[in-house]
Amino acid sequence: MSLPRHPDVRVIASQPVASGRAFDVVREELVLPSGLRQELLLIDHPGAVVVLAENERREVAVVRQYRHAIGAWLSELPAGRIERGEHRLAAAQRELDEEVGVRATQWLSLGCFFPAPGFCSEQIEIFWARCLTPSGSARRALDADEEIAVTWRPWREAEAELAADGKSVVAFARWRVMAGL
Repeated sequence: MSLPRHPDVRVIASQPVASGRAFDVVREELVLPSGLRQELLLIDHPGAVVVLAENERREVAVVRQYRHAIGAWLSELPAGRIERGEHRLAAAQRELDEEVGVRATQWLSLGCFFPAPGFCSEQIEIFWARCLTPSGSARRALDADEEIAVTWRPWREAEAELAADGKSVVAFARWRVMAGL
């Protein structure tokens, strides 16, 4: 991974602090064009995808899993990190297969956003997946550290249930703009 750089910002020092499976932590000192110096602790993240999966009954896939950082179970749209060298659409297809057990033949990107740009380089791309079929015996296994429950909810009910999850809120907002609602 490597942090994006703006040509007008001078990085004086960059030191790795920690490296993990999902992201790296880097301490950087930089100078802005105005001369202001900053020292930052940053998360260098490969990016992620989130999937609004809609079935033929116009229901949305909702996954529920434990999130230790908040000490609670959270309802979310299917989502996950992009693996090194993986294309964003391939990551979305993989996550939908793993977490929900379905595959889609229609995919539409609803754009990208930065969930925490003050300290993290993560960029999340939102996909709307339709024309779903069960993965069946070809379903990919969940990651070894995942335990997920899947339900299907009507759009309004799903949107209300997912209101505590930022990426899901942004995904629904982008879908509403795209749909002209």
